[in-house]
Amino acid sequence: MSKKKSLASKVVNNKAVHVVIPGDIHRKLRAKLFLKESSIQNFFKLMAECLVNDDKHINALLEQRIRDIKDNKISKLREINEKDLYNVIEENSPFKKD
Repeated sequence: MSKKKSLASKVVNNKAVHVVIPGDIHRKLRAKLFLKESSIQNFFKLMAECLVNDDKHINALLEQRIRDIKDNKISKLREINEKDLYNVIEENSPFKKD
């Protein structure tokens, strides 16, 4: 296979993903990976491969994160003042008379 065909095949088969992470996390991640002689690209590629291949540790980590996010949302909902909730519903009601 020629070099041009190989490069074209690589471009067609690889997909790019843009990830937004906080600057502080980015700096620390980049530094840790540098010390391990790796890159952010390699790290995310490894994590994606592990998840796709059903790695039990990565799956457990992901499931725990999903539970934490759901629990946090539920906790925030429980903290809503009933009167404030009813006021918001009333103010945004499609049946409200102007």
